[in-house]
Amino acid sequence: MTIQLHAGCKVNLYLDIVGVREDGYHMLESLFYPLPVPNDTLHVTEHDASGLVLTCSRPELATAENLIARAYRAYQQWTGWAPGLHVYLEKQIPLGAGIGGGSSDAAVFLRWLNRQAGSLALSESDLSALGATLGADIPFFLQDCPAWVCGAGEILESATVHLTGNFLVLVCPPVQVSTAWAYQRWDELGQETGLRKELTGQKCVVMTRSSTRSLVFFNAFEKVVFPEFPVLSSIKKKLLNCGAEAAVMSGSGSSIVGIFQSRLQAERAQDVLRSLGYVSFGIDLADTSLPSNSINHAGNAACSA
Repeated sequence: MTIQLHAGCKVNLYLDIVGVREDGYHMLESLFYPLPVPNDTLHVTEHDASGLVLTCSRPELATAENLIARAYRAYQQWTGWAPGLHVYLEKQIPLGAGIGGGSSDAAVFLRWLNRQAGSLALSESDLSALGATLGADIPFFLQDCPAWVCGAGEILESATVHLTGNFLVLVCPPVQVSTAWAYQRWDELGQETGLRKELTGQKCVVMTRSSTRSLVFFNAFEKVVFPEFPVLSSIKKKLLNCGAEAAVMSGSGSSIVGIFQSRLQAERAQDVLRSLGYVSFGIDLADTSLPSNSINHAGNAACSA
């Protein structure tokens, strides 16, 4: 019997680099928000032979270094349990988009393994610790709810995010931004260009960390990435011109997310961006559990672009 596991993605609605540790790791403060689409699907089939057989709709990803394969080996090391499995990864989350596709795949696979392990199953804290050895974003995907992620990614704090009734448009251009390059560039320019918080016209305050603190959408990487990849700045401007209350780059790029109060404006923004050849996803935040990859499409592109 084959079962299907769906792995969603995340966007960073806020991301600031607040320091660098002595060991070179960058200290972050970021708001992670999970999304049901785009998503990958893991088709898992048990078989009699031992070990894991991993195949993928993109064959170049089916390697021993894929996070699914690494998660399988790590779980075996932590528990001694290694069921015979064939996993076919149906890849839909764009690569290099800054929305955590590989980490999400590993997290959903680890959680499924742990449910099957019986008396060998790890506690939630141990499972999170295992995930952290594989990737900084995996503990977040194991939790799968909005969270502040701080430090080098190891500190998670549940977040209250007020987005119900809004519409989100996620744009994934065919651009891959190296995270390592983005950090290196920030190190080179950060102090000279004053890459700190700037309160711009985007005062869409939808998230609170406490009763006394509110934050606008922000990403410190934008001042590093946009000069090198001006198309990303152009996409952000198009979202704002189409009526987005706020728009921000996710992670180190290259995805851009816009928040709309009007469904019609969100639909028109998708029309404009798709007419330019960009992959986009529309999500009604009234019910993000629905696995739909677009808002019900209507209307013509009529916003300034």
